Amino acid sequence: MAKGDATTDVGPHGSALAGMARGATLRAVVVGTVMCILIGAGTPYSCHVMHASYMALDFSTPAAIFLFFALVFVANGLLRAAWQRLALTSGELLVVFVMMVVSCAIPTMGLTAYLIPQIAAPFYYAAPENLWAEILLPHLPEWLYPGDPLAIKWLYEGVPRSEAMPWGAWAVPLVHWSLFVLVLYFVMICAMVILRRQWVDNERLIYPLTHLPLAMVEGEARPGFTNPILRNGWLWAGFAIPFLLGSYIGLSHYVPSLPPFEVVTSLKLFRGAGTIIFRLSFPMIGFSYLLSTSVALSLWLFSLLTTFERSALRMVGYEGFEKLGTYSGSGGGPLLVHQSQAALYVLAIFGLWVGRRHLKQVLLKAVGRGKTVDDRDEILSYPQAFWGMMAGLVYVTFWLHRSGLDLWVAGLLVGVSMATFLGVTRIVAAGGVAETRSPMPAPTALMSAVGPDALGPGNLSSLGMTYIWMGDIRTFVMASVANGLKIISELRGKGKRVVFWAIALAIVVTLAASVWSTMTIGYTYGGANANRWFFERGPCLPFDYAASVIKTPTGASMRGWLFTAIGAAVMGLLLLAHHRFVWWPVHPLGFPIASIWLTNQLWFSIFIAWAVKVLVLRYGGGALYQKTRYFFLGLILGQYTASGVWIVVDLFTGKIGNSLFWI
Repeated sequence: MAKGDATTDVGPHGSALAGMARGATLRAVVVGTVMCILIGAGTPYSCHVMHASYMALDFSTPAAIFLFFALVFVANGLLRAAWQRLALTSGELLVVFVMMVVSCAIPTMGLTAYLIPQIAAPFYYAAPENLWAEILLPHLPEWLYPGDPLAIKWLYEGVPRSEAMPWGAWAVPLVHWSLFVLVLYFVMICAMVILRRQWVDNERLIYPLTHLPLAMVEGEARPGFTNPILRNGWLWAGFAIPFLLGSYIGLSHYVPSLPPFEVVTSLKLFRGAGTIIFRLSFPMIGFSYLLSTSVALSLWLFSLLTTFERSALRMVGYEGFEKLGTYSGSGGGPLLVHQSQAALYVLAIFGLWVGRRHLKQVLLKAVGRGKTVDDRDEILSYPQAFWGMMAGLVYVTFWLHRSGLDLWVAGLLVGVSMATFLGVTRIVAAGGVAETRSPMPAPTALMSAVGPDALGPGNLSSLGMTYIWMGDIRTFVMASVANGLKIISELRGKGKRVVFWAIALAIVVTLAASVWSTMTIGYTYGGANANRWFFERGPCLPFDYAASVIKTPTGASMRGWLFTAIGAAVMGLLLLAHHRFVWWPVHPLGFPIASIWLTNQLWFSIFIAWAVKVLVLRYGGGALYQKTRYFFLGLILGQYTASGVWIVVDLFTGKIGNSLFWI
């Protein structure tokens, strides 16, 4: 077990959730499917048309938490009060939540909000000034995009009243893209099945994002309308702060005379060379309070240290000038990006090394030699997960090859992508960082490592399309499945294999609903009138970047490789110290994401949670911590409930642009 990763400070849910043998039932899947349709169709509408609070943008999954709040404390309470047998059990509710968590990874930042606009963007935004038509478009296979120019134009400008929706033009590209995405997601599920026991049982990673839903269903077996958690004063004290503040912000959109309320300020350092941001994020305070103190210390301390490093590099003029694109921006130039990305790879590889004994058992089971290896607690057997992952990786590689990448480029991209997904997923599982991302997308890392000159225009053009699924990844299915598998680890019984089909159904339903919703919004209102980031800036960035490096190709970045080596070495030493020396106080988890802008925004909230927890444990002990953790769970629930409630209010009033919280 890794020191500092275990749930030493957090009370277990196992005893409260025991006896849920019938958790994965048909009615749970039906309810979960309805919720996934609502998330898949509703979040694009609230994002693109209402310009409301983002509810499916990050690993925090606000939409899932808000809908679960309504399901558990309202709908299920009424059913339980009317007739106990009609109410969903704790296990059934958790299956519904797992489906919703996976669903939240798809409609906006995770996939669909980029998929539809970015397929069409290089054709709609091609102009004589950017030369896309000459240097990019000839290299893109026809099956990747709609062949009808009007279908592309109308997506951004709206379909004329006399014309029908051009669904047929999208049939071929959507079939190809859907097959790719579904296989990629299957690979992610298989990888998490293989690693679940190592992370959950052996290393006992904390999974802070799962604690709120587990706490919400603890008392569902009792009769009556009221769940016992609703009588917890600590929960409602924490709930009230962000809910009332969010309601004030929402009301101020209707009453402009109300003075604004700011939750962020900043401080300039070293004559403007650096900036420290102080932002209050109530959910991040809540999630961070659930961490071990060494992990929380790591997250805020490395963020500050990297801020000083960034400032020092700027002052001496050693920031670097390599083009890495907007998705790789750390605010400190490309060198810190390379440093952090290398640390992320080391974290992923080290995690596999720590679990090598378990992985050996999985492999033996997969090849038929591990007869004594027990995989009955998994949603797939180890042979299914292992060979399914291998077959999926082969399919994804050859799909990318057919899309225009040389085979060696496709293979490298798949390897780098999986390492990136795995590293970020481990950070989410162990560190509870609900808003984070990789320092650098895999396509950018590949371009920088070998140099655009070695790739050529064909590979660079096709790499532009890969940013759909590996660009601005602030959420993705692998991390959602990891949290979901932790949640169902609390279930007892033989119904877990049904959960795989529940997750698969959630993915398919959400993908279909979100694609339909996004395309309907584009053709009805005009994508140019919708969310500007998702329909204009975001889809254009990869092709701007690809075109720029095609016009001025360079070799591999030597400075980039230097800081890659520095980042890998520092991360290796931090991991070694963490695992070898009991007295070592700082967990290495914060180092890989220390340079990204999201961590710069969130470090202060993490610091607050860390400081309060240190004081609580020192002067009140574990008993006080167990009481106060409900206050911090309330902070999470209160903010996401406020955002959801005001989306419902705005939907009925027709108000747009009422976004309560940015993070």
